[in-house]
Amino acid sequence: MIIKNFFLHHVDVSNNNVTPINLQLNPQNLQDYVEELLSEIIANPNRRIYSFKDGNTEVKSSLRKILEDNTDVENITELNAKRLLEKEINTQAWMTSRNMSVEIQKGSLLHLNFDINGTKQIIICKVEHDEILNELNFEKVRGLNTKKKVFKAILIIFNNRGKISENYVFDKHNSKYWWDDFLELQQQYTDDDNTEKSLNAIDATLTPLRNKFYADYVILRNTIIGYYKNNDSLNYSDVISNVVQNYDPVNVDFPKDALINKLNELPAKKGFDTQFSIVKKKINKKVKHRIKLANNLYLSMDDFVDNLRNILKPWKDEQGNKYVQILSSEGFDKIEDLMRENG
Repeated sequence: MIIKNFFLHHVDVSNNNVTPINLQLNPQNLQDYVEELLSEIIANPNRRIYSFKDGNTEVKSSLRKILEDNTDVENITELNAKRLLEKEINTQAWMTSRNMSVEIQKGSLLHLNFDINGTKQIIICKVEHDEILNELNFEKVRGLNTKKKVFKAILIIFNNRGKISENYVFDKHNSKYWWDDFLELQQQYTDDDNTEKSLNAIDATLTPLRNKFYADYVILRNTIIGYYKNNDSLNYSDVISNVVQNYDPVNVDFPKDALINKLNELPAKKGFDTQFSIVKKKINKKVKHRIKLANNLYLSMDDFVDNLRNILKPWKDEQGNKYVQILSSEGFDKIEDLMRENG
């Protein structure tokens, strides 16, 4: 790895200013920091696919000058930092006007220009930095905290003609002011697309298990729908790890590992992001489910049922008769009245 240049600017929303910071890192420490940063961005399984908007947008236009180490590169990176400050001030004002008790995380904007095996790359990221005492003169010095996580980042990779070939956006909160207002990116898939496509794909993957592993199919499907309904945003890897990986099957032969492998392949195969905001109106058509109990008698689930496994239980008596046991005070009273009237 060859690090060509790097610039850090403190972005102070409360005081409305941007301050250049002189980084005091030795070359090896800086390289270690960049490698950890790259690993965190690329290894993150939850991301959205973005592309830069058409035209000479501000941050996109600055990339070539940063890449070429233009003589004015310090001013160029400072302009990007001032742009971020403007967008953060506007976003904070918007949230305050709506009585939202949310504050934008304080931090600094870091630009890194480097090569890996001849491939030119740029990272622009919002990071946390600390103020520490210099051991030699006991003056306060600002520097990167290598132990703390990056808030938001974009990694841009260029081909041998200097054109953007790939970009990776890292932001656990998918903040619109970062990807849209500041970076001026556009999403390849909308939240509506992602919600509908991912649910359709998961449902289609579960359906072949319905006949042989009916109980597991119903429980897993119900739990996944509940995850969508109870969360505003989705990290696809969390659905797999928290719902499927942690699932304890009813049938010991249930192919959980094979199912997980198939689910992991879905985003690339079916074309949806692994991080997006959930659109609730796209969930409803996936919720309804009916179980036939007897001729003209069905158990209907019209929405997500919490704790389904403890509410419904199969039961068989000594004569081999099979029953469905349902935990329901309301249902018990109504069935009791119905039986009394028809007794």
